[in-house]
Amino acid sequence: MDSAYLIKTLGEHLNAELELSEQGTCSVIFDEDEVIFEEHDRQLFVYAVLGSSVGREEACKELLACSNLGMNTGFASVGLDKGREEFLLYRILSGNLEYVEFQDIMVLFIKALRYWKKWLESYEPGKSAHEAEPSGMDMNFMNMLA
Repeated sequence: MDSAYLIKTLGEHLNAELELSEQGTCSVIFDEDEVIFEEHDRQLFVYAVLGSSVGREEACKELLACSNLGMNTGFASVGLDKGREEFLLYRILSGNLEYVEFQDIMVLFIKALRYWKKWLESYEPGKSAHEAEPSGMDMNFMNMLA
């Protein structure tokens, strides 16, 4: 995978100059949502902060259940950055990826990011993700592939 090409082309589509740093990192802010890219061993790690995990131990169970096999996260996964006490949404990309595929993955990732950030902001212990679905937002990310 040519991560540098994908990031540079993303920048061109956003009318911005983007490139991976010497350390293989780059971040982009989509409206108010920062997405971070890190290249390691021919893989591109894409991740973003969902929100604080402090006092949200019950939310962890729901987030893990919903990210099982990526079905409700647009094929991304939810993780916990224990050191920073934050929930993360992440996806690892590898293989031969054309820009159009990368763009589709990013659109789905950002939609999932915004959904789960909003869900976490309004989280109430004891309510499942389906019960506490943010108004005007659909959890069925599989429909977004069409």
